[in-house]
Amino acid sequence: MELSNVKEEATLKYQKKEDFNLLLDKDHFIYDVREDAETVNIFIKSDPHVCVCPNCGKESRELHSTYERTIQDTPLRGKQAYLNANIYKYECGNPECDRKVFTEPLPFVKMSAVRTDALNQLILGVSMFLSNEGASKVLSLIGVTVSNDTIQRLYNQIEFVDNPDIEEIGVDDVATRKGRSYATAIYDMKTRQLIALLEDRDGKTFREWLKDHRKVRLVARDRASAYAKAIKDVIPECIQVADRFHLLQNLIDRLKDIFKDEIPAEIFIRDGGILDTPPQKTNALKAPDEKVMNAVGYDNSPPRNPDGSMLEYDNKNRDLSSGQYKSRMGKGKKNRN
Repeated sequence: MELSNVKEEATLKYQKKEDFNLLLDKDHFIYDVREDAETVNIFIKSDPHVCVCPNCGKESRELHSTYERTIQDTPLRGKQAYLNANIYKYECGNPECDRKVFTEPLPFVKMSAVRTDALNQLILGVSMFLSNEGASKVLSLIGVTVSNDTIQRLYNQIEFVDNPDIEEIGVDDVATRKGRSYATAIYDMKTRQLIALLEDRDGKTFREWLKDHRKVRLVARDRASAYAKAIKDVIPECIQVADRFHLLQNLIDRLKDIFKDEIPAEIFIRDGGILDTPPQKTNALKAPDEKVMNAVGYDNSPPRNPDGSMLEYDNKNRDLSSGQYKSRMGKGKKNRN
Protein backbone atom coordinates (compact mmCIF):
# COMPACT_ATOMS: atom_id res chain seq x y z
CA MET A 1 0.00 0.00 0.00
CA GLU A 2 1.34 3.43 -0.95
CA LEU A 3 2.13 6.00 1.73
CA SER A 4 -0.44 8.46 0.35
CA ASN A 5 -3.20 5.85 0.70
CA VAL A 6 -2.15 5.14 4.29
CA LYS A 7 -2.35 8.84 5.15
CA GLU A 8 -5.75 9.12 3.48
CA GLU A 9 -7.15 6.17 5.47
CA ALA A 10 -5.76 7.60 8.72
CA THR A 11 -7.37 10.98 7.95
CA LEU A 12 -10.75 9.33 7.33
CA LYS A 13 -10.43 7.23 10.47
CA TYR A 14 -9.69 10.13 12.82
CA GLN A 15 -11.74 12.88 11.18
CA LYS A 16 -14.08 14.96 13.36
CA LYS A 17 -17.60 13.56 13.54
CA GLU A 18 -20.73 15.71 13.89
CA ASP A 19 -23.06 12.89 14.93
CA PHE A 20 -23.93 13.10 18.66
CA ASN A 21 -26.70 10.49 18.77
CA LEU A 22 -24.88 8.68 21.58
CA LEU A 23 -25.22 11.77 23.79
CA LEU A 24 -28.50 13.22 22.55
CA ASP A 25 -30.90 12.15 19.82
CA LYS A 26 -31.09 12.58 16.06
CA ASP A 27 -33.10 15.84 16.28
CA HIS A 28 -30.61 17.77 18.45
CA PHE A 29 -27.01 18.78 17.92
CA ILE A 30 -24.19 20.33 19.97
CA TYR A 31 -23.03 23.76 18.85
CA ASP A 32 -20.69 24.69 21.71
CA VAL A 33 -18.84 23.16 24.68
CA ARG A 34 -17.33 25.10 27.57
CA GLU A 35 -15.28 23.43 30.29
CA ASP A 36 -13.62 24.60 33.47
CA ALA A 37 -12.02 22.85 36.44
CA GLU A 38 -15.32 21.54 37.89
CA THR A 39 -18.05 21.68 35.24
CA VAL A 40 -18.72 20.93 31.58
CA ASN A 41 -21.39 23.00 29.83
CA ILE A 42 -22.76 21.59 26.59
CA PHE A 43 -24.91 23.87 24.43
CA ILE A 44 -27.52 22.14 22.28
CA LYS A 45 -30.44 23.03 20.02
CA SER A 46 -32.94 21.22 17.85
CA ASP A 47 -32.17 20.67 14.18
CA PRO A 48 -35.64 20.52 12.57
CA HIS A 49 -37.68 23.71 13.00
CA VAL A 50 -41.00 21.92 13.11
CA CYS A 51 -43.01 20.50 15.99
CA VAL A 52 -46.35 18.75 16.54
CA CYS A 53 -48.99 20.34 18.73
CA PRO A 54 -49.62 18.10 21.78
CA ASN A 55 -53.37 18.94 21.67
CA CYS A 56 -54.48 18.61 18.08
CA GLY A 57 -51.48 16.82 16.55
CA LYS A 58 -50.98 19.35 13.75
CA GLU A 59 -47.45 20.27 12.67
CA SER A 60 -46.36 23.84 13.10
CA ARG A 61 -43.40 25.81 11.72
CA GLU A 62 -44.45 29.14 13.18
CA LEU A 63 -41.82 30.09 15.78
CA HIS A 64 -43.17 32.08 18.69
CA SER A 65 -40.06 32.57 20.85
CA THR A 66 -37.04 30.84 22.33
CA TYR A 67 -35.63 30.44 25.80
CA GLU A 68 -32.65 28.67 27.39
CA ARG A 69 -33.07 25.74 29.73
CA THR A 70 -30.25 24.32 31.90
CA ILE A 71 -30.41 20.61 32.72
CA GLN A 72 -27.95 18.58 34.79
CA ASP A 73 -26.76 15.45 32.97
CA THR A 74 -24.62 12.43 33.86
CA PRO A 75 -21.05 13.48 34.78
CA LEU A 76 -18.21 13.57 32.27
CA ARG A 77 -14.73 12.59 33.49
CA GLY A 78 -15.81 13.24 37.10
CA LYS A 79 -17.05 16.76 36.34
CA GLN A 80 -20.58 18.10 36.66
CA ALA A 81 -22.19 18.14 33.22
CA TYR A 82 -24.94 20.55 32.19
CA LEU A 83 -26.98 20.69 29.01
CA ASN A 84 -27.87 24.25 28.02
CA ALA A 85 -30.74 23.73 25.61
CA ASN A 86 -32.05 26.43 23.30
CA ILE A 87 -35.79 25.63 23.41
CA TYR A 88 -38.25 26.73 20.73
CA LYS A 89 -41.87 27.70 21.29
CA TYR A 90 -44.33 27.32 18.42
CA GLU A 91 -47.70 28.79 17.54
CA CYS A 92 -50.42 26.29 16.69
CA GLY A 93 -51.91 27.07 13.27
CA ASN A 94 -55.14 25.18 13.95
CA PRO A 95 -57.86 27.78 14.69
CA GLU A 96 -60.00 25.13 16.41
CA CYS A 97 -57.24 24.14 18.83
CA ASP A 98 -57.36 25.53 22.37
CA ARG A 99 -53.55 25.52 22.57
CA LYS A 100 -52.17 28.67 20.99
CA VAL A 101 -48.52 28.32 22.01
CA PHE A 102 -46.64 25.12 22.90
CA THR A 103 -43.05 24.18 23.69
CA GLU A 104 -41.00 21.59 21.85
CA PRO A 105 -40.37 18.49 24.02
CA LEU A 106 -36.96 17.06 24.83
CA PRO A 107 -36.92 13.25 24.54
CA PHE A 108 -34.20 12.80 27.19
CA VAL A 109 -35.76 14.91 29.96
CA LYS A 110 -39.27 15.45 31.27
CA MET A 111 -41.03 18.79 31.13
CA SER A 112 -39.83 21.26 33.81
CA ALA A 113 -37.29 18.73 35.14
CA VAL A 114 -33.80 19.94 36.07
CA ARG A 115 -32.11 16.53 35.54
CA THR A 116 -32.07 14.21 32.55
CA ASP A 117 -33.76 10.82 32.73
CA ALA A 118 -30.34 9.11 32.51
CA LEU A 119 -29.10 11.05 35.55
CA ASN A 120 -32.22 10.20 37.57
CA GLN A 121 -31.68 6.52 36.78
CA LEU A 122 -28.07 6.79 37.93
CA ILE A 123 -29.12 8.45 41.20
CA LEU A 124 -31.79 5.84 41.94
CA GLY A 125 -29.44 3.01 40.99
CA VAL A 126 -26.79 4.17 43.49
CA SER A 127 -29.26 5.00 46.27
CA MET A 128 -30.82 1.52 46.11
CA PHE A 129 -27.77 0.14 47.93
CA LEU A 130 -27.10 3.10 50.25
CA SER A 131 -28.99 5.50 52.47
CA ASN A 132 -30.10 8.78 50.89
CA GLU A 133 -27.37 10.70 52.69
CA GLY A 134 -24.74 8.10 51.81
CA ALA A 135 -25.79 8.08 48.15
CA SER A 136 -25.62 11.89 48.05
CA LYS A 137 -22.02 11.83 49.29
CA VAL A 138 -20.95 9.03 46.94
CA LEU A 139 -22.55 10.72 43.92
CA SER A 140 -20.78 13.99 44.75
CA LEU A 141 -17.45 12.18 44.29
CA ILE A 142 -18.27 11.42 40.64
CA GLY A 143 -19.69 14.84 39.80
CA VAL A 144 -23.40 14.64 40.65
CA THR A 145 -24.89 17.34 42.86
CA VAL A 146 -28.02 16.03 44.57
CA SER A 147 -29.30 16.28 48.14
CA ASN A 148 -30.70 13.43 50.22
CA ASP A 149 -34.12 15.15 50.21
CA THR A 150 -34.08 15.21 46.41
CA ILE A 151 -33.31 11.49 46.32
CA GLN A 152 -36.30 10.85 48.57
CA ARG A 153 -38.51 12.95 46.27
CA LEU A 154 -37.37 10.86 43.31
CA TYR A 155 -38.40 7.73 45.19
CA ASN A 156 -41.79 9.25 45.99
CA GLN A 157 -42.37 9.98 42.30
CA ILE A 158 -41.95 6.35 41.24
CA GLU A 159 -45.18 4.88 39.91
CA PHE A 160 -45.87 1.20 39.36
CA VAL A 161 -47.86 0.73 36.13
CA ASP A 162 -50.10 -2.29 36.62
CA ASN A 163 -51.33 -4.40 33.73
CA PRO A 164 -54.69 -6.14 34.20
CA ASP A 165 -54.08 -8.33 31.12
CA ILE A 166 -50.73 -9.71 32.25
CA GLU A 167 -50.28 -13.49 31.88
CA GLU A 168 -46.84 -14.26 33.34
CA ILE A 169 -45.69 -12.85 36.68
CA GLY A 170 -42.99 -13.34 39.29
CA VAL A 171 -43.86 -13.08 43.00
CA ASP A 172 -41.48 -12.67 45.93
CA ASP A 173 -41.35 -10.95 49.30
CA VAL A 174 -39.04 -7.96 49.79
CA ALA A 175 -38.00 -5.99 52.86
CA THR A 176 -39.12 -2.38 52.97
CA ARG A 177 -37.39 -2.15 56.35
CA LYS A 178 -35.13 -5.11 56.99
CA GLY A 179 -36.20 -7.19 59.96
CA ARG A 180 -39.36 -5.14 60.59
CA SER A 181 -41.66 -4.69 57.60
CA TYR A 182 -42.01 -6.72 54.41
CA ALA A 183 -44.02 -6.44 51.21
CA THR A 184 -44.96 -8.57 48.21
CA ALA A 185 -43.31 -7.60 44.92
CA ILE A 186 -44.92 -8.60 41.62
CA TYR A 187 -42.94 -8.49 38.37
CA ASP A 188 -43.80 -8.77 34.72
CA MET A 189 -41.89 -11.84 33.50
CA LYS A 190 -41.56 -10.49 29.95
CA THR A 191 -40.47 -6.90 30.61
CA ARG A 192 -38.72 -7.63 33.97
CA GLN A 193 -40.49 -4.57 35.37
CA LEU A 194 -42.02 -4.18 38.84
CA ILE A 195 -45.75 -3.70 38.37
CA ALA A 196 -47.05 -3.91 41.97
CA LEU A 197 -45.77 -3.65 45.52
CA LEU A 198 -48.34 -5.00 47.99
CA GLU A 199 -48.40 -4.12 51.68
CA ASP A 200 -47.81 -7.52 53.32
CA ARG A 201 -46.44 -10.95 52.55
CA ASP A 202 -49.06 -13.20 54.17
CA GLY A 203 -51.03 -13.64 50.94
CA LYS A 204 -54.12 -11.58 51.80
CA THR A 205 -53.42 -8.58 49.56
CA PHE A 206 -51.95 -10.89 46.93
CA ARG A 207 -55.22 -12.82 46.87
CA GLU A 208 -57.18 -9.60 46.25
CA TRP A 209 -54.70 -8.59 43.53
CA LEU A 210 -55.21 -11.91 41.75
CA LYS A 211 -58.96 -11.39 41.63
CA ASP A 212 -58.36 -8.40 39.32
CA HIS A 213 -55.77 -10.30 37.22
CA ARG A 214 -57.48 -13.56 36.32
CA LYS A 215 -55.62 -13.78 33.00
CA VAL A 216 -52.46 -14.85 34.80
CA ARG A 217 -51.42 -18.29 33.53
CA LEU A 218 -47.89 -18.65 34.93
CA VAL A 219 -46.44 -17.65 38.30
CA ALA A 220 -42.79 -17.96 39.28
CA ARG A 221 -42.64 -17.76 43.07
CA ASP A 222 -40.68 -18.76 46.14
CA ARG A 223 -41.74 -21.64 48.37
CA ALA A 224 -44.04 -19.60 50.63
CA SER A 225 -47.23 -21.56 51.21
CA ALA A 226 -49.29 -18.35 51.50
CA TYR A 227 -48.64 -17.47 47.84
CA ALA A 228 -49.30 -21.03 46.68
CA LYS A 229 -52.65 -21.22 48.48
CA ALA A 230 -53.78 -17.82 47.16
CA ILE A 231 -53.00 -18.83 43.57
CA LYS A 232 -54.72 -22.20 43.93
CA ASP A 233 -57.87 -20.66 45.42
CA VAL A 234 -58.27 -17.78 42.95
CA ILE A 235 -56.79 -19.19 39.72
CA PRO A 236 -56.59 -22.99 40.14
CA GLU A 237 -55.66 -23.58 36.47
CA CYS A 238 -52.57 -21.34 36.81
CA ILE A 239 -49.15 -23.05 36.53
CA GLN A 240 -46.85 -22.46 39.49
CA VAL A 241 -43.08 -22.86 39.15
CA ALA A 242 -40.25 -22.28 41.59
CA ASP A 243 -37.98 -19.39 40.74
CA ARG A 244 -34.33 -19.88 39.81
CA PHE A 245 -32.96 -19.18 43.28
CA HIS A 246 -35.12 -21.79 45.00
CA LEU A 247 -34.49 -24.38 42.29
CA LEU A 248 -30.76 -23.99 42.92
CA GLN A 249 -31.35 -24.12 46.68
CA ASN A 250 -33.33 -27.36 46.31
CA LEU A 251 -30.51 -28.86 44.25
CA ILE A 252 -27.90 -27.91 46.84
CA ASP A 253 -29.99 -29.36 49.70
CA ARG A 254 -30.42 -32.62 47.78
CA LEU A 255 -26.69 -32.85 47.06
CA LYS A 256 -25.94 -32.34 50.76
CA ASP A 257 -28.21 -35.28 51.64
CA ILE A 258 -26.45 -37.47 49.06
CA PHE A 259 -23.03 -36.52 50.41
CA LYS A 260 -24.11 -37.33 53.97
CA ASP A 261 -25.28 -40.81 52.91
CA GLU A 262 -22.41 -41.71 50.60
CA ILE A 263 -19.39 -40.03 52.19
CA PRO A 264 -18.28 -41.20 55.67
CA ALA A 265 -17.80 -38.72 58.45
CA GLU A 266 -14.04 -39.42 58.60
CA ILE A 267 -11.60 -40.24 55.80
CA PHE A 268 -8.01 -41.34 56.49
CA ILE A 269 -5.38 -40.77 53.83
CA ARG A 270 -1.82 -42.07 53.88
CA ASP A 271 0.77 -41.85 51.09
CA GLY A 272 -1.85 -40.57 48.64
CA GLY A 273 -4.28 -43.45 49.25
CA ILE A 274 -7.47 -43.80 51.29
CA LEU A 275 -7.24 -46.27 54.17
CA ASP A 276 -10.01 -48.81 54.71
CA THR A 277 -9.51 -48.75 58.47
CA PRO A 278 -8.31 -46.03 60.84
CA PRO A 279 -4.53 -45.99 61.30
CA GLN A 280 -3.03 -47.38 64.48
CA LYS A 281 -1.85 -44.71 66.85
CA THR A 282 1.75 -45.06 68.04
CA ASN A 283 4.01 -43.01 70.20
CA ALA A 284 7.21 -44.58 68.93
CA LEU A 285 9.57 -42.14 67.30
CA LYS A 286 11.10 -43.18 64.03
CA ALA A 287 14.88 -43.25 64.14
CA PRO A 288 16.50 -40.84 61.71
CA ASP A 289 18.10 -42.27 58.59
CA GLU A 290 21.88 -42.27 59.10
CA LYS A 291 22.61 -41.87 55.38
CA VAL A 292 20.49 -38.73 55.20
CA MET A 293 22.00 -37.32 58.39
CA ASN A 294 25.54 -38.00 57.16
CA ALA A 295 24.76 -36.41 53.79
CA VAL A 296 23.88 -33.10 55.44
CA GLY A 297 26.76 -33.33 57.91
CA TYR A 298 24.60 -33.61 60.97
CA ASP A 299 26.53 -34.27 64.22
CA ASN A 300 24.34 -36.29 66.55
CA SER A 301 27.00 -36.82 69.25
CA PRO A 302 26.17 -35.50 72.75
CA PRO A 303 27.66 -32.11 73.70
CA ARG A 304 30.75 -32.11 75.92
CA ASN A 305 32.55 -29.67 78.20
CA PRO A 306 36.01 -28.30 77.33
CA ASP A 307 37.58 -30.92 79.59
CA GLY A 308 35.91 -33.73 77.60
CA SER A 309 33.17 -34.54 80.11
CA MET A 310 29.57 -34.83 78.93
CA LEU A 311 27.55 -31.63 79.21
CA GLU A 312 24.36 -32.13 81.17
CA TYR A 313 21.33 -29.79 81.09
CA ASP A 314 18.83 -29.42 83.89
CA ASN A 315 15.91 -27.16 82.97
CA LYS A 316 13.66 -28.32 85.79
CA ASN A 317 14.04 -25.25 87.94
CA ARG A 318 11.35 -26.06 90.45
CA ASP A 319 11.13 -26.22 94.21
CA LEU A 320 9.59 -29.58 95.15
CA SER A 321 8.88 -28.33 98.64
CA SER A 322 6.93 -25.28 97.53
CA GLY A 323 3.20 -25.00 98.31
CA GLN A 324 2.31 -24.46 94.64
CA TYR A 325 4.05 -27.67 93.53
CA LYS A 326 2.45 -29.72 96.32
CA SER A 327 -1.00 -28.32 95.40
CA ARG A 328 -0.60 -29.35 91.74
CA MET A 329 0.63 -32.80 92.70
CA GLY A 330 -2.41 -33.23 94.94
CA LYS A 331 -4.81 -32.31 92.13
CA GLY A 332 -3.05 -34.75 89.81
CA LYS A 333 -3.49 -37.63 92.29
CA LYS A 334 -7.21 -36.86 92.68
CA ASN A 335 -7.72 -36.88 88.92
CA ARG A 336 -5.90 -40.23 88.57
CA ASN A 337 -8.01 -41.74 91.35
